[in-house]
Parts: sequence; structure tokens; C-alpha cells
Amino acid sequence: MPVKVTFWGVRGSIPCCSQEHTVYGGDTSCVEVNLDGETVIFDAGSGIRSLGISLAKRKINRMTLLISHTHWDHICGFPFFYPAFQENSNLNIYAARLPNGQTAEKVFDMLMSAPFFPLPMHMIPSVLHFHNFKTPDTFKLLDNRATLHTRYLEHPNAATGYRLDYQGKSISYISDYEHCFSEGINELIDFVKNSDLMIFDAMYTPQEYEFFKGWGHSTWLEAVRLTKAANIKKTALFHHAPIHTDDVMAKIEQMAQKEDERVFAAKENMSFIL
Repeated sequence: MPVKVTFWGVRGSIPCCSQEHTVYGGDTSCVEVNLDGETVIFDAGSGIRSLGISLAKRKINRMTLLISHTHWDHICGFPFFYPAFQENSNLNIYAARLPNGQTAEKVFDMLMSAPFFPLPMHMIPSVLHFHNFKTPDTFKLLDNRATLHTRYLEHPNAATGYRLDYQGKSISYISDYEHCFSEGINELIDFVKNSDLMIFDAMYTPQEYEFFKGWGHSTWLEAVRLTKAANIKKTALFHHAPIHTDDVMAKIEQMAQKEDERVFAAKENMSFIL
């Protein structure tokens, strides 16, 4: 059965708009997965604004949104997500509780409150269903046709990795993640093993990582290593650093593909069938 993946936002940290960010794109994390007409969305970064316009044009009003964590670059687009302001929209939102027990619903409510935003969340006319969980947890989605697995990722304030299994196809979403804690690598390998697509946080080059240890991100080289260890069919480098212009990204992609041809750098508006 067809599984279509579209990247609507591939940057990390903050949206960036310049002539040097036109090839790979400047919007932050948002990936659409279309499963035979059903829509699953990874993260609500600034890229979800354009996705929302596209969904409205396609008259899609039932969606599942998976939040990796509630840092601003992964949720900043939600107040501008057009379907959320349509009465006939039904949106299921999955997110792990924060380490302090706080829910994503509370964070979204803060995001859409004064002095940050003029319209409070309780005035959104769509139907929002928040599903709070603690990793690891597993869910059945889309009338039990898809299985969603979750796991803890090492990142400041914690993040969630997702694996979506549907009709023999698997997509693993590993953003944001720092690889420095080696004791969890075998569990991560098992989690993403044999995925048809792995979307992986490769914000830094190996050289840059030496200056940013503890910031919660990984490198293209770790993406290559995990691809080989877990027998991944395709790996998308993701969460590109704002300082990485198109020229820098092209060099990173070239270096990664010299190590393994299955690895590529995700581009905004890139779309393909698994």
C-alpha cells in the first residue's frame, strides 16, 4: 500500500530565510506521512503552516500530530496551522509528558496566550484530542491499521523518538537526539532496525559537535553509522543547522553519501513514495 512522505520543514532551532537557504529550505521541523489517504504529521515547526494550507486545499480534515518535544522550533507553527481553525477538523495530538509531568496541552496553551499570541487555544474551533503518554509506549492508530512505537531520546528536557509501522512499511523519526550516551545505542538500533525510512537529527558536522556536546544533537556521521548498524533502507539527514547554507548542506550530503549511498539530506518540499 502507498506510503507518501513529504518534508515541509527540515531546519532546527529557528526558521531562516535567505537566498542561501532556498535549496534545502528554511522552515523548521514538520514531516507529513500520507497512509492511503490518512494523514500523520511529525512535529509542528514553522513548516506546518504551509502543510495546513495544502491539507485545506485537499479537503483533509482528520489528522494525527506527533510531537517529539515542545521546544519552540517544533511547535511554533501550530498557531498558524489552518486546519486547527476549521470547525470540521479533528486533530489527535500525541506527546510525551515533560520530565516535570507537564503536558503538551499546557505548553500549547501557554504558546497561544498573552503576551505571545492574541487568540487563546480554547477559542480554536476544531476538535483537539491530546494523548499524553510516558515512553516507552505503543499505540494503535487509524482504526488499528498502524502501530506507533515511542522511545526516550537524550535531549535537554527530553524528546521522543517515533516508529510508525503500516502495511509492512516503517518510518522512524529520531529528532532531537544526542548520540553521546553509548549505553542506549543498542536499544536505539533495535528500535529503528530495518526501517524503510529513518529521519535523523544531523544538525552538526563531527567537527562542530566537539564544540556543542550536551546541546542535544547529533551528526551526519552518526546517521551513517546507525544506518549501517540497523540496516536502514533510506536515511534522511534532518534538523539542519541555520548556519548551514545550501553550499554547506551540499558538501555535508556529499560526504555522507560517500560513506553510504542510502543517506541523503532532506529538502523542504521533497516528496517520495516508500
